[in-house]
Amino acid sequence: MKQMMIAAVSAGLALFASAHAERVPESEAFIVAVVDELKSAADTYGDASPEVRQVLEDNLATEAIGRFLLAGDAAESATDEQRARYDTLFPRFIAAAFAEEIGQLTSRRIDVTGSLERRPGDIIVQSALFDDEGVKRANIDWRVRVLETGENKLIDVLVERISQLTIRRQTFSSVVDDEGVDGLLTYMESTIGDAGVASLEAPEADEEPVTDGDA
Repeated sequence: MKQMMIAAVSAGLALFASAHAERVPESEAFIVAVVDELKSAADTYGDASPEVRQVLEDNLATEAIGRFLLAGDAAESATDEQRARYDTLFPRFIAAAFAEEIGQLTSRRIDVTGSLERRPGDIIVQSALFDDEGVKRANIDWRVRVLETGENKLIDVLVERISQLTIRRQTFSSVVDDEGVDGLLTYMESTIGDAGVASLEAPEADEEPVTDGDA
């Protein structure tokens, strides 16, 4: 009897898991289209070119990312003038910051393998990165935000579970601690002006995609 109950519970859990792990074809198609567009721009103009940046700026969930990165004491201490400057700079900054890393990824073969909805409107599109010889090199997860309009926007990229969004929030916090909000704005302007953006140092521990209170 006990074994039957365990089996029934296990079956129920499996059914529950599958019900919450349905693929999201619209978000998968969005990532395929963005990767193709980025690859075309990178092949023609270069990994961190203005054309690659523009594709990213058009497809990133800029407002949500900007709110997440400028948080806590930094957000509270920012003056109206600083906040206005931040809002003006941010779309170009985040496109520039992502451009080189994502351009390098999309220069190789990427196959979408699945997707799941973590919560309403928050989708993880799973993919695999292959080298020129067809050998799998990394798992890449693309975090997609579905807006109220139904439009899909990219909010984060995780390479082997390392969240670029989390790394950037740590960088923002460090810059603000050392140089204040004005220092952060100068850092953003410098990033926009650079022809290429160096990869940020990853945190020591693996990072899960941000959840409660995130972007």
